[in-house]
Amino acid sequence: MVDIMKDEEKELSALRTETDFIKYIMILKRLANRYSIMVVSADTPSGPFFTKEIAQMYMDIGFEVDLHNKFRCSYAAILDLGKVIFEKVAEIEKVQKCIKLDNCEVEVESVGFNAPHTIDSIVRINGKRYSNGGRGLSFVVYDKDNNNVVDVVRFDTYSQNFVCYRPSQIKEGLEKYISEHPDVTLLGFSWPAFPTSNLTDNEKFILQHAVSRGLILENLDKPVFAINKYYNIDDIVEVLNAPKSYHDINGVRRFEDTYGKRVNIRGGHRVTVNQPENYKRTIYLVGGCTVFGVGAADEHTIASFLQDLLNDIFPELGICVQNYGFYLAELQDARSNEELKILNALPVKKGDIILWGLGSVPGMPCIDASKIFQKDREFEIFIDNMHYTPHGYVSIAQKLFEGLMELNLLNNMDNYNISSEKETYGFKWEELHELEDYKKQLTDFYTEMFSITIGSVVMNCNPFTLGHRYLIEQALKACDYLAIFVVQEDKSFFSFEDRLRLVSEGVADLPNVMVIPSGRFIISSLTFSEYFNKSELQEREIDTSNDILIFAKEIAPCLHITKRFVGEEPLDKVTKQYNESMKKILPEYGIEYIEIPRIKSDEEVISASRVRKLLEQRDLLSIKKLVPESTFKFLREQFM
Repeated sequence: MVDIMKDEEKELSALRTETDFIKYIMILKRLANRYSIMVVSADTPSGPFFTKEIAQMYMDIGFEVDLHNKFRCSYAAILDLGKVIFEKVAEIEKVQKCIKLDNCEVEVESVGFNAPHTIDSIVRINGKRYSNGGRGLSFVVYDKDNNNVVDVVRFDTYSQNFVCYRPSQIKEGLEKYISEHPDVTLLGFSWPAFPTSNLTDNEKFILQHAVSRGLILENLDKPVFAINKYYNIDDIVEVLNAPKSYHDINGVRRFEDTYGKRVNIRGGHRVTVNQPENYKRTIYLVGGCTVFGVGAADEHTIASFLQDLLNDIFPELGICVQNYGFYLAELQDARSNEELKILNALPVKKGDIILWGLGSVPGMPCIDASKIFQKDREFEIFIDNMHYTPHGYVSIAQKLFEGLMELNLLNNMDNYNISSEKETYGFKWEELHELEDYKKQLTDFYTEMFSITIGSVVMNCNPFTLGHRYLIEQALKACDYLAIFVVQEDKSFFSFEDRLRLVSEGVADLPNVMVIPSGRFIISSLTFSEYFNKSELQEREIDTSNDILIFAKEIAPCLHITKRFVGEEPLDKVTKQYNESMKKILPEYGIEYIEIPRIKSDEEVISASRVRKLLEQRDLLSIKKLVPESTFKFLREQFM
């Protein structure tokens, strides 16, 4: 008996940690005769990768419905001790059942993609909800004898990898993030539900015809949908389709840069319009397709509307809103816990706020927007059964703004934590605002009387050219002192020792410059390994943020660097991406990004790669036009 109990405990432990769908249902098959199993689907119970063999393996647990090719249906089932108590699949209507299992009450509900309601899935046991409502199949395993929920898990059975989502892992991930970022506020918010009463004609139409995003795209020639009031056909195609995305070197989901009329992507995430050039704090919105703004142009997303409110009401606070919404449900290559990876990759700093639209954990403050549309509405707020019109998105942004105000999160840069009484000194908002004004006066006084401006450039100088020299000369015009960091990684044609010597000799006549080895933390294989393989990566999207963040957060403060100068990059796509990331990230840390045009010789920009090519050709006369005398002398002695 003891051995049997130990074996079962091992099975339960394996069940609670298994993320592979096939292995999970095999374990479930072995446990089915001893537990109650509730299964519900949202959106669809299966997809193109849910084969006949997988469907049969699922039925071997004890279920009777063949889920192969059951796309976009509603589906729910209750299996008790290996016996089917309830199981139903439906193409249009939702599936719902509430029954008694001995001394407990079990309720299951499934709303498929084609059902005329908001997509969802529910498992309730004695009134408490356990399923998390996402696409695919959600399992709840229940021990009646001990009144204990053994496991809750969802598999996205539409995606290629059958991605596994465990509420417990999301909970642990959020709790860990909160504990590791005490200077950042993580704030949840709930989504407005589709109205259940006082329906407008459009809402009745959506319910009657099961209007979905896909249905709109399939009927573009029929101007009967609410979205037609805002955009023409070409615009509708653009705002309803997902941009291409990829995983960066750290496994974080990013979008490819997109240049469109209505939808634009920069730096891996969607553009928010009207962002201030100089700002102190950032509000990050993280969530699914509604955070991204499906069905909306850049200026009509929640992030852009929230940015407009902050610009209009509190322009002096300097708050920038960033949109990190994602189309995770659309992806075949989605991975487990992608949302947490996105969260952990945000370039946050003290005082920032994260609005998390993907559920919350106990103790995490939340803004309740679930009921804002459950009343008479002056405007149409839904374009389909789950996405919003611009009027809907602006209403959500207003609710989030009100929530931030109520939680006292907008009044002061230092008031970064809801319970941060020490940071506010018990002052009212007006008094804190006055304090900030006084501090600014003192800062301006210091700047005028004592301050010096320190700028920086980071250069590989492979070798040092007149282009490098020109950039340094122009930078010196805009700062008092200039730190020149020479890339120390020895992966270039010229050795670090030679490159450092050539830079030092090439700027020896210039005042107020410091030539410094970059060490292992500025453009190195540790922080930006792709830099040393640029020729192979010209057509790839590269995540360069880690190197830039280390410079901004760790290196620059040591020397009080407030400016970083770069040469514009018309040739190298990897360096151009690096520059674009700097332009976005550095101002968040008080560092001005300054781009200086490249100089040319014979109608071609001066570059180190051009010098190396001429060196291969032994073209000494052409090289002499491109490099300082000290570099020319070195090259002639070493190679000619």
